[in-house]
Amino acid sequence: MFNQLKTERFKAVRFWLAYLAAGVLAAAGFFLGFLKLHDSLNTAKVFSFSICDTSFMFIISLVAAWFAGNDFMNRTVHNEIKIGYSRFSVVITRTVITVVMSVLLHMIYVIATILGFAVKYGFDSSIFTLRDFAWLFVVLIQICANISIVMLIVFSLKKVTSAIAVTVVFSFVSCNILRNFISESVFRLTCFSLAQTSDTQTLVMSAILAVMVIIAAFTATQFIFRRSEIK
Repeated sequence: MFNQLKTERFKAVRFWLAYLAAGVLAAAGFFLGFLKLHDSLNTAKVFSFSICDTSFMFIISLVAAWFAGNDFMNRTVHNEIKIGYSRFSVVITRTVITVVMSVLLHMIYVIATILGFAVKYGFDSSIFTLRDFAWLFVVLIQICANISIVMLIVFSLKKVTSAIAVTVVFSFVSCNILRNFISESVFRLTCFSLAQTSDTQTLVMSAILAVMVIIAAFTATQFIFRRSEIK
């Protein structure tokens, strides 16, 4: 499994789409902070605005689906199984690297938004509180849950084009459309909405639901993949 992780990390470092997405998210975040946010805010409020923003989650999901799904197209998954790697290790190594990539992309957007605001209005230290770090931790768990669902889609379809299409539509509907129309319901505690506030109840419930999604999605992925024929 360690060799598989090294291989996946090597591929991730050279994955051109991740750099393109990082550039798009950095530009979007910077210009949002520089052009649209006003001087009545402080760094902490800009952080709270950007950390739970799911506007570009479909881009992160696209990158994740393309990265993981491409290994079915080029028969990398087939070759790993053929030489004796377990299906569990095939799933877990790709999930770990894809989650790391997705977390980094989201953090690039958050940091770029804060930088854009700071360039125009200055930076203050209001962001550095334990509650903000707890909020960030919960959001990252929720991103892991989102990517777990992406991996379930990828390993169910086993075709990169189909996986990308389904994933992008799913992410756009769940993270953008549904969030706008049912934001006041229990939906706002799910991983598709990301934690909207940093109060204790919201963070605890959001974290619990995200962990449940991770366990359910990973279990379903393993179940489906173990029974799939890899050509």
